[in-house]
Amino acid sequence: MSAENSTPETPQASVSGLKRLRYQLEFLGLKFVEAFVPLLPYGALRPLANALGFVFFHLDSRSRAVAIENLRVALGSAHTPAERARIARKSCQNFARTMLCLFWSSNLTPENYQNYIRVEGLDNHPIHRDKNAPGVYFLTHFSNFEWISLASSFAVTPGLVITQTFKNPSLGPIFDSLRARGGHTIIPPSRALIRMIKLLRAGGKVGAAADLSIHPKHGAVPVRCFGLWTSMSPIAGILSERGGAGLVPSQIFPEPDGRFRLVYHPPLVLPPDATHQQIAQACWDIMEPMIAKNPELWLWSYKQWRYRPSTAPEGQYPFYANATKRFDEILEGQPPSR
Repeated sequence: MSAENSTPETPQASVSGLKRLRYQLEFLGLKFVEAFVPLLPYGALRPLANALGFVFFHLDSRSRAVAIENLRVALGSAHTPAERARIARKSCQNFARTMLCLFWSSNLTPENYQNYIRVEGLDNHPIHRDKNAPGVYFLTHFSNFEWISLASSFAVTPGLVITQTFKNPSLGPIFDSLRARGGHTIIPPSRALIRMIKLLRAGGKVGAAADLSIHPKHGAVPVRCFGLWTSMSPIAGILSERGGAGLVPSQIFPEPDGRFRLVYHPPLVLPPDATHQQIAQACWDIMEPMIAKNPELWLWSYKQWRYRPSTAPEGQYPFYANATKRFDEILEGQPPSR
C-alpha cells in the first residue's frame, strides 16, 4: 500500500460525509412527515404543535435566546423576563402549528377550505374579483402565514410563489410541492421579479412577505420596526410601481374553535410620489399593531434586526445585530432610533 493511500481522511472530507448523511436523514424525515401529517385529524394538529413547540423551544437554545432578545428590544418594559420567555415559547408553538398545517394542507380543496379558514374582506374592494386588476398581497410571518397563500389561491386566484432556498437542496422540492397545491406556480429566484411584474401587468395577483433581514447592499430600504431601524426588502414598492398594482395587507388569526380567520384589508392609499421606503414603511405600519397586540403569533426567533446603526447605544439593538457602513449609508438623513 502506498503512503498516499494510507493517509488518514482529512477533517474536511469527514465533515462532508457527515453532512451528506445529515442531509439524507433530513430528507427521509421530512418525507415521513409529508406522508404522516395528512393522515391526522385536524383537531390533533394544535395539541401536537404545542407539544413539539415546547420541546423545540427548550432544546434550541440559540433560537430561544434570539426570540427573548427580540422581545426585549421590541417591547421593552411592557413584559417581564418571565413573560418574554412565555411569549417566545408560544411563538415557537405557533410556528410548529403553521408548519403542521402546511403539511396537512393536502386535505384542503376549493370546496372545503372554508371549513378551516374563514375569509373576510373580499367585498371591501373589487381588486379581489376583477381579473384585470393587479394586486400585491402583502403579509408578514404572523400566525399561520402559510395558509394565507393557500387560501388566497382558492378565494382569489392562483399566483406565483418563489422557491425557497435551503442549505439541504433536497428539501426545497418538498416545500415547493406543498406550496403549489392550491394552483400556484413555483418559480426560481432568478428573474422572479421580472415574471411577477409581467403577471401584474396582465392583471394577475402575487404575494410578498415582509423580509426584514435584507443586506443593505442589496437595495434594501430602512424601515422602523418597533422603533428600531431594520433593513427591509423594497419589493412591495417595486411591484406596485412597475406592475401598477394595489397593495393589499393580508393577515390571518387563530380562532377559538380551531379555525383561522383570514382578513384582506382595503388596498393602501399612497401618495403618487411615494418612495419605496415610504411604501415599505406603510406596509409594515399596518402589521405592527397586530403583532404588538398578539406577540405570541409572530416569529420572534428570526433575526429581525441583523444590522444596527453604528451610533446606537449599547443594548438598544439585539446582541446579534452588526454595524455596517452600508447600513449607516442608507440611514443617512433618518432620525435616530427611538
